[in-house]
Amino acid sequence: MNAESTVFRSSRPAVVLAPGGEGARAAAWLLAWPMRLAATSTGRRVLAAVALAVVVVVGIGYLYDSADPPGRAAAMFRPAGLSADPSGATKTAAVGRQAAASPVRAKRAATAAEVAAAWWAARHKVAVDKVQSLQQRRVSATEVQVLVVGEGAGSRMPSDYVTVRKGSSGWKVP
Repeated sequence: MNAESTVFRSSRPAVVLAPGGEGARAAAWLLAWPMRLAATSTGRRVLAAVALAVVVVVGIGYLYDSADPPGRAAAMFRPAGLSADPSGATKTAAVGRQAAASPVRAKRAATAAEVAAAWWAARHKVAVDKVQSLQQRRVSATEVQVLVVGEGAGSRMPSDYVTVRKGSSGWKVP
């Protein structure tokens, strides 16, 4: 036997609620409250609104919980001036084939993103390596708008859309 046996000390008395006690009366009132509320027309409207709010909150919570996987967004969005292949192998292979086919055109033409970034850097008197093109939107077959952002002083990062048109000699800002 151990020293804390119940033989030497009395056990605590159990708490017993009588069927007609205050606790039972309060519990019955609390459980009957929604049914009494549903008995009135205003109460039915309030309960319907609460049920609808719960359904909406659960539905929106589910939608936010099951968002698109991160890989899908990266496949759909391509930053300006980058090839779809992340390794860039197809771009370098295509440039290599062009250089081999025509040795005079060894230097590749500037892309719309590069032209917009260079123009924006010159206009705002910022180094070209501090300017980056984020995305492009096609206006027509020969016109593209490029979103350009530059590193400014402090935490400022000014951005702007630059319209670039493709002519016979390549991309130019009008």
